[in-house]
Amino acid sequence: MAMLKTILGNLLRPSRTRAPADMPDVPPAYRGALAHEAARCTACGTCAYVCAPKAISFTQDPGLSVSWRFFIGQCSFCGLCAQNCPTQAIRLEAGVPAGMNSAAGDGFRLESVIPLRACTRCGAAHVPLPASTMDALWGSDEAERGYCPECRRWAAGARLRVAFVPAAGEEVRHER
Repeated sequence: MAMLKTILGNLLRPSRTRAPADMPDVPPAYRGALAHEAARCTACGTCAYVCAPKAISFTQDPGLSVSWRFFIGQCSFCGLCAQNCPTQAIRLEAGVPAGMNSAAGDGFRLESVIPLRACTRCGAAHVPLPASTMDALWGSDEAERGYCPECRRWAAGARLRVAFVPAAGEEVRHER
């Protein structure tokens, strides 16, 4: 009799399961799933380095692209990847990104492909810097925008030589 009373009591109560539209509010400090913006990523590897559970990894297709991969099953949601990203290519969102539920994947992985470009000086394949970083570093000077990191170092060294080493035949005067 007690069992029948329990069954009838459960059948007459409203549902205790939340509907998708009836989810609790997300607090502002909630660190949800990752979103990655490939256009801002320089494939520097900082996010993979600071990720203790190794949820982020990079693979390279030599000469063509670099792939950034994230597996949510290993993520501890510590936020260090977004905190240490030098170009803010990674951000933590309150909701699940649309790409996580794509039919192409298993729903737990994100992948961004970062295409490589040829250096305008030496032709080596490299990941270009984001446009905002280029604007901050070089302004409107277009000459060095397409350089690889090695050619940018060479160009910076050349500018320093011109600034500090006197040209041949130029007299050096030290004022005291």
